[in-house]
Amino acid sequence: MINLSECKNYFAFNKDNFCYFALVEDRTLSVGINGEVFFRLNPVSSVGSLLQNDDETGISLPDIKKEGDEITVIWTGKSTLWDKKEYVFHLTPSFFSYVVRLYGSGTVDSIDFFAGDRNERFYGSGYDTADYYAPLGLANARSSNRVFTMAEETYLGISGGFSPAPPAFSFRMAGVEERFLLGVAALPENASFDGLTYKCASFAPDISRFFLRADFGGYQEVNGFWESPAVIGLTAPSDLEALRRYARWHYDRGLARTFTDERPLWWKGPFFCGWKEQAVAKGFGSPFDAASQTCYRQMSDTLDERGLRPSAVIIDDKWQKTYGSALPNEKKWPDMRAFIEEQHKKGRKTVLWFKCWDAEGLENDECIIGKSGHRLSPDPTSPAYRARVRAFMHTLLSADEGCMNADGFKVDFADCVPMEREMIICEKGVYGIALLYRLMELLYTEAKRVKPDALINTSCCHPLFAAYTDQARLHDNFFALRDSVRIMKERAALFGAMMPGISIDTDAGSCGSRRDFMRYARECVKIGVPDIYILNPIEDCALKNEDWEEIRLIWEEYGKTAG
Repeated sequence: MINLSECKNYFAFNKDNFCYFALVEDRTLSVGINGEVFFRLNPVSSVGSLLQNDDETGISLPDIKKEGDEITVIWTGKSTLWDKKEYVFHLTPSFFSYVVRLYGSGTVDSIDFFAGDRNERFYGSGYDTADYYAPLGLANARSSNRVFTMAEETYLGISGGFSPAPPAFSFRMAGVEERFLLGVAALPENASFDGLTYKCASFAPDISRFFLRADFGGYQEVNGFWESPAVIGLTAPSDLEALRRYARWHYDRGLARTFTDERPLWWKGPFFCGWKEQAVAKGFGSPFDAASQTCYRQMSDTLDERGLRPSAVIIDDKWQKTYGSALPNEKKWPDMRAFIEEQHKKGRKTVLWFKCWDAEGLENDECIIGKSGHRLSPDPTSPAYRARVRAFMHTLLSADEGCMNADGFKVDFADCVPMEREMIICEKGVYGIALLYRLMELLYTEAKRVKPDALINTSCCHPLFAAYTDQARLHDNFFALRDSVRIMKERAALFGAMMPGISIDTDAGSCGSRRDFMRYARECVKIGVPDIYILNPIEDCALKNEDWEEIRLIWEEYGKTAG
């Protein structure tokens, strides 16, 4: 190991349990911990436009400026697409940040952070890390793995169970305890990318590099000047603590929301969700046909018979006449208000399942339009759709005559954000995470305008969405797996890192066997709000009378502590 402290332009930081060093050389900035170099970062990032490559035509030596205990390092270059580019590292005692500044005109399709000039023989950045932790939502449908070798590529973003997952990777070096995180920050003003992909570039016979790709979809226009979202680098003693510190970076910049126990008592559950019962309900045809007043009355009666006292019943997919209009199907729900008032008399609130991004029943001026002219989804930036949301929120949540007096929403399918090129969106420049943010902001704001204690339950696992989430949903578990306790604890820990103190809906919709279900029923009360989906025998998860009695006692004991 070389003595880095004797090198020119070596900077070491150690403050409040944050510890890292940076070594600036002519064409690299190396970072690491305790003398071990984790990454040799190439300062050049390729910023391509649609169908056009970004080829470097020249780059300066680094300009280094020191102010107090902070260092700024800037490389200046130009390329075939941009009149001028600046690659800016800002080193502070707690973290470093990196941005790309563009001068000129054009559109941003994607950024390959630290990739260097793609025309170089060996592009990318050097590393000595062995693997990385990716905070995936559902991980893989058939695996709960979140650790990948440096040779494996992984995408983190709005497509997956967590919508979005935090776009940040925590890297491990063999033989070193600490972790080094690299992630892209997302703030309301610059979140128009759909996520982050770890990319490995291997060259024969024995040379490997890496870079990070963020996709902006071609919706960011550069008219004179544009600055990218920041890549954040920081260290921590563990993967989870690295993610907590990544989240803290966002909260320190004004996104803070404190989650405490001072929330409506009924939010603490237990809950009953009818989705699985819809799937096995006899005489109703499909699960969607079973999203009816008749079927849910049967479920309500079964809850009574089993002595189960949920604080809320969740009416699942598809109570709506059309997903887009989000109003009750009167054939299935001849009197939804009557059902909801019946539940209120039993001490139960009623939460409605809400499907994001479905254009069914909407007009063109309410929708994002695809390149071919077809309706892709609702457009949360459209004045027409925003007016519709305001209207149906009043109808669904208000206690006024003719309204439903429901109590909140379980927001689902958030990961189905349209990601085509050349879409027509009312608010220009909005794409990806920013588009999802506009929708969540709209739904939350309009719901709270009608009913301040309405519960908004989402799968958004990012600090940017803390302001528009009351409760985090752990989401479905692949039914073939048999380790719900471990899988759901890991998901809850990720939500806790991103939104400290958030209420957790434990969401037991996909336990695959009776044993797995009962193990989770006993443990979920330690994770968050108990939530069951079944009341009658279902394939491999056929509960017995003694199981239901145990669940009743678990809920009864939970209620004493939750209150």
